[in-house]
Amino acid sequence: MNISNNLLLYGPPGTGKTYNTVNYAVSIVENRPLEDVVAEGYSLALEKYDKYTKMGRIAFMTFHQSLSYDDFIEGIRPEVTEDGSLIYVPTPGAFYNFCRNADHPKILEGAVPDVLRGLSDNSHIYAVKGDESTIHVPEGTKEGDVLVSMVSKNTADRVGLVKSVTDGDVSVEWVSLSQPQVKVTKLPDKPFPCRIIAPTKKYVYGLVNAGLQKDEGNCVFIIDEINRGNISRIFGELITLLESSRRKGQPECLEVYLAQMKVMFSVPDNVFVLGTMNTADRSLTALDTALRRRFEFIEMMPDPNVLRGRKIADIDLSKLLATINNRIEILYDREHMMGHAYFISVRTLDDLAQCFINKVIPLMQEYFFDDYEKICWVLGRASDPRKCDFISTRKRNSFQIKFNLPDVYDIVTDYRVFMNPETYIQIYKGADI
Repeated sequence: MNISNNLLLYGPPGTGKTYNTVNYAVSIVENRPLEDVVAEGYSLALEKYDKYTKMGRIAFMTFHQSLSYDDFIEGIRPEVTEDGSLIYVPTPGAFYNFCRNADHPKILEGAVPDVLRGLSDNSHIYAVKGDESTIHVPEGTKEGDVLVSMVSKNTADRVGLVKSVTDGDVSVEWVSLSQPQVKVTKLPDKPFPCRIIAPTKKYVYGLVNAGLQKDEGNCVFIIDEINRGNISRIFGELITLLESSRRKGQPECLEVYLAQMKVMFSVPDNVFVLGTMNTADRSLTALDTALRRRFEFIEMMPDPNVLRGRKIADIDLSKLLATINNRIEILYDREHMMGHAYFISVRTLDDLAQCFINKVIPLMQEYFFDDYEKICWVLGRASDPRKCDFISTRKRNSFQIKFNLPDVYDIVTDYRVFMNPETYIQIYKGADI
């Protein structure tokens, strides 16, 4: 798959962003097209998601305003010793631990030969030529490095894992490739033997399984509600390290020194960061520009087609949602439309009534700052949007009349109104959607 290391799903509330992280995560881990995973059904994807989470290949966290660099990368935590003394211990954060585990991911059974399952991006790759008895390796070759046996200028027939290096003698365990001759990319313009600069796991697994969609050790770190956190405070230097060209194994790999852990750190190339962002959250500023530049954005908008064919007491839920969103887009903007997830669980008329009372109307009150006239325009009848069965207007008193004050509105408390199918049908009946 040709997919970015940094993806962000964004859109209005209820459009299935968090829901779809399951499909995206499974697709990335299995190195398969998203459409294939979706076609197999969400239940199977969720089962695989749980499996890969237990393997350490997927992790999930939600950003919030009190989250900090100490929680995400590294920090110092106080601990009380057995004698009662207070000491401060360097503690790795969630993303640091995930990246360290991703250096040695648990590969799916049968995906690659056992000898290559423990590869690390710290290992080097060398293109070499010659049979097993006459093969020459570059100076500096060490245990754990990988040799690619070249049969021509740009094709190989096997790869080998260096098991030991003793007094110039190199012990190599060889693995044949899936095809007799596989094209080798990223070769430098140098005579053999030479080093290939590339992310070790992804590159070697790609050679071994050439032409096949198999496990390449991809790991997915999911950040829900990424814009709810203080990005610069949480990410620190990670904003630079996340760039695909700065990942471990890339020619422009960048490492930083973590002062508390006292180690050099870079982000493995097989780590994918998958975020979600709610565009309707007006309590937050725009996403940090530096981070925005490093992510690819996938917009997820309300999809009335998800509800197509769903009718509750002759109420067409698809038309109902499309009409409401059409009015919201005109009165507010497209980023505050209502997602199809609000109606996904609606199965009866009572469910729909509860949905409007507890979700739809409160959401409109928040969107329009309790401007009930606009709420009437959104939920009113198609024939006359000023008439909304869910909202009543109080009778004007002498004080209002004398000073020409605006009307006062109330949410209808008569449950029979919400249980009347015609109330909902009139919202979209005859509407131009």
